[in-house]
Amino acid sequence: MNFLNIKDEINFYQKMYILRREIEDFLYKEEYMNVEPFIFEEYDEFTNINSRIDKKATVKLLDNTGEILILSPDITTNIINKYIPRWDIGTKLKIFYYGKTYKYNGIGIKENREIGVELIGEKNKNTDEYVLGTAIKIMKNYSNDYLFEIGNSKFLKGLMQGCSFINEDYYNVLNLLHSKNKQGLKEYLSKLPYKEAMSTLVNIFDLEGHFDEINEQLNGLYMNDLMKDGINELYNIDKSITTKNITYDLSMVSELSYYDGIIFRGYIKGSNTEIIKGGRYDSFTEQYGYKIPGIGFSVELDELIKVLYKEVN
Repeated sequence: MNFLNIKDEINFYQKMYILRREIEDFLYKEEYMNVEPFIFEEYDEFTNINSRIDKKATVKLLDNTGEILILSPDITTNIINKYIPRWDIGTKLKIFYYGKTYKYNGIGIKENREIGVELIGEKNKNTDEYVLGTAIKIMKNYSNDYLFEIGNSKFLKGLMQGCSFINEDYYNVLNLLHSKNKQGLKEYLSKLPYKEAMSTLVNIFDLEGHFDEINEQLNGLYMNDLMKDGINELYNIDKSITTKNITYDLSMVSELSYYDGIIFRGYIKGSNTEIIKGGRYDSFTEQYGYKIPGIGFSVELDELIKVLYKEVN
């Protein structure tokens, strides 16, 4: 954010400090404990695990042995890398942290401040709803004009498996879904050998809205067991979450490829960028030694303060 004078800059950072403390105090009262993430990641390890991330956007540096490191572009990866390799069975982590992520945007290095929340080592029928409920409480503290979009990566993974894509087509389709390119997806699929699952994939951008509407639209479309698991998880959320400020989107794709359950994004009126984003990532932990249930989200402080700053001015 650019400032016209020093007074505006100091005022902004005071508001950021207060905002951060408010959210941290709330999380502490919710019995989350504070930890500090690392700053660096090993380049090869991070990009191998997060295969869809834009490698050109990572901020690279060399250590004194010549090994390539990056300034962390994702703190959840950082946290999993920190704790899972020395995990003790029966451990439960209910944590929050303040950190910064870094990306090169073609002009310079963009620094992004966030507060992250993770619940690792516990999974029961209410865990997803509990963590999502925590995210909703944070959002409601700052605006009643909010919306959460919720998807499920199991549905999309099952659908992609049903299509039996080769790697190139698999990633091209994911990129089209991520960019919400409806016409591009339709044209791309028309050039591939037809499989039954494509009847659902070609209509996937229409599978958004209220849960009952989506469920009705799925009648007659291709569904396998993994897709049904994803839908059932969304049904459990829909019957448990009381707020009306939610919608479902079965085409939801994250730039990070580690989600394997619910995915969610939270928005506030006045911003087209997500204020909160997160989801479940059980299988991701296995790449660091143990398969441990995990779910979390981040609060994007820079975007939230922009919305609040506009409201008070």
